[in-house]
Formats: sequence, C-alpha cells, structure tokens
Amino acid sequence: MTGIIEWIGSEPFISAALAALALFFLTNWWREGRIKAQLSAAGHNARLPVYNALMVQLWGLTALTLALWLVSGRSLAEIGLLGMEDGWRSWTGWGLALAGCTYMLWLLVQAARSRKARIELRRQIGDSGDLDMIRPETSAEYRRFNWVAITAGVTEEILFRGFLIAVFALWMPVWVAAIAALAVFIAGHSYQGPSGMLRILPISVILTLVYLLSGSLWPGIVLHAVVDLAGGGLFRITAHYENRDAEAGTAQA
Repeated sequence: MTGIIEWIGSEPFISAALAALALFFLTNWWREGRIKAQLSAAGHNARLPVYNALMVQLWGLTALTLALWLVSGRSLAEIGLLGMEDGWRSWTGWGLALAGCTYMLWLLVQAARSRKARIELRRQIGDSGDLDMIRPETSAEYRRFNWVAITAGVTEEILFRGFLIAVFALWMPVWVAAIAALAVFIAGHSYQGPSGMLRILPISVILTLVYLLSGSLWPGIVLHAVVDLAGGGLFRITAHYENRDAEAGTAQA
C-alpha cells in the first residue's frame, strides 16, 4: 500500500487519468440496469440518448486523459499517436489492419447477397450476448450508431491500447502490459454478458497485435472503426431482409 501511495504522489497526473477511467467504468456499470430498463420501456429511437451520452463520455475521457498524459511530461509518440515502427513491423501491422477491413467488407457483401449468410449471422447475433444497449433498430439509430462506431474506433484505441499499455508498462514488460490492458478492455464490455465478451476477444487480440507490431495506434483505429461500422451494417442488413428471408423459408418448406 505504501508503494502505491508513493507512486500516486510521484505520478499525480497519470493517477488522475487512471481514476477517471475507473470512474467511467464504475458509473456505466452502476447505470447499466437502469439503462436497459429504460430501453425496454421506451419507444421509438430510444437508443439515441444512450448513444449521445456514450460519445460525450468517451470523447471527454479521451481528451482529459491526453491532457493529463501531456502535462505529466510525456509525448503523444509514447502512446502511438505519432510515428511508428520501421520496416516489416509497420507493414505487418498495417497489413493485418487491411486484411481485417477487407474481411468485414466481405461479410457485408455476403450478407447483402446470401439468405444463407444472413441466417447464419442472425444465429451468431443471437448467441453474442446482450446487445440491447447498442443494437440500433430505427433509421435514426443506425445513422447515430455510425458516429458511435467512429468514436469507439478512435477513443477506445487511445484509452485501452495506447494509454493503458504505456501505463502498465511502467511496472511490467510490454507484452504483460498488453495482456493486462486487453483484460481491462474485455471487462469494459461486460454489459454484453460472458458470451459477448468472448465474441470480441479475437478482434481485441488482433487490435493489440496491430499496435504492438506497428508502434502506431492509427492502423488499429482504422480497423476498429471499420469493424464497428460493419457491425452496424450487418445489423441493418439482417433486419431489413428478415421478413423476406422468413417468407422464402416458408415457401421452401
């Protein structure tokens, strides 16, 4: 305990940023049940206030964290916002990001063209945990969800990849710090339940590898945003064709 107190005294700005991140987690965990109850009782465009609040929280927390990081005497390069690794590491990181983006676009095309693919996607969505808080249902919610996706791509990479790995690396090897930051990121999606947390594990590992290889947050930011945008697109495609797919299934029976 004495060591922790001494570290907080020696790193007041970093400690404040960590406290703000912890407060973000605790506040949203405390409000989770209330938000889900409100969504169940609310009507048209019920998720818009949830999306708006989340974006304000994430951008505000990210701005505060970056300000405290800079005031502590550190640079943006140390959290991957400036520069990147040279040679094959950078190319590999960007290659993984590009491959991930291509795969997500391929999923969108498959969903738009194939009833079988949409049926499988609906099954996967049904097995993916509690998505009520984030899954859009109306045209306005789909449009706002796109901004949420971009917000998450930028802010979550800065907070959970750049900042947390850098802070944890003050106490432990970088690869251990990356695992610890990954665990925090997964825990931050607890509102989706155990199956939802497990579902995001593979892409979370890839995003971490992309950052460690490239030394830059930017390929991960691009990939993260595309994954979330494509997720919104897949929600919309499967919902749009749901009645048509059911009718086709009845006709084939």
